[in-house]
Amino acid sequence: MNENKPRILMLNANSSCSVTKGMEEELSGPSKLLNVTIDFDQVDDAPAAIETTEDVHLAHKLVPEYVEKSDYDAYVIACFCDPGVQELRARGHQNVFGIGESAMHLAANSGGKFGMLSISDVSIARHVEQVKRAGLTDILAADLALNLGVLELEDKVLARPRIEQVGKELVDKYNAESIILGCAGMGLHKEWLGNLLNKPIIDPCWAGLSMAVAYLGSK
Repeated sequence: MNENKPRILMLNANSSCSVTKGMEEELSGPSKLLNVTIDFDQVDDAPAAIETTEDVHLAHKLVPEYVEKSDYDAYVIACFCDPGVQELRARGHQNVFGIGESAMHLAANSGGKFGMLSISDVSIARHVEQVKRAGLTDILAADLALNLGVLELEDKVLARPRIEQVGKELVDKYNAESIILGCAGMGLHKEWLGNLLNKPIIDPCWAGLSMAVAYLGSK
């Protein structure tokens, strides 16, 4: 490890090693553009997937505990509901970035309204509040649910027909000019979906990483 480079932790808020590995693989190419050291980890005491309201509440507790015991120049919380981000900022940690919030701001710079692919109907209410906090309600085209589990998203044969259906609905019915992938585990579908819809597809993990790098560059 080059100790002269700023160190960023990509923290998967669930305990799934396969999600963490997938995130690392998807970021391996674009991260070569960045002069930083990037580590990847997951919260081992968390559920294997953050899906229910109870899962989210637990993640809001476990993520700050993890961050406050570690030492990085910046943190990217790789869970779309941004667990622990507001709590950590309230405690003075301005170097913490949620992938959901980051993806919304990146989409806002893509022009036009953005659509969101949520994993479930339960997620949508949380996302609406996140969009409101980000001040971007006016440019949200729609947030539609895939109703697939986090781990099901890793199965291309299972997930892609549903992603295609909902993605096309966001573009054709709601006039979305860009699409946010509403889960840390959806990055493997980015290039395929972009080619299919001919629209910018926002990988939230890359958005969060980019925001962390921008923060480090402004210090």
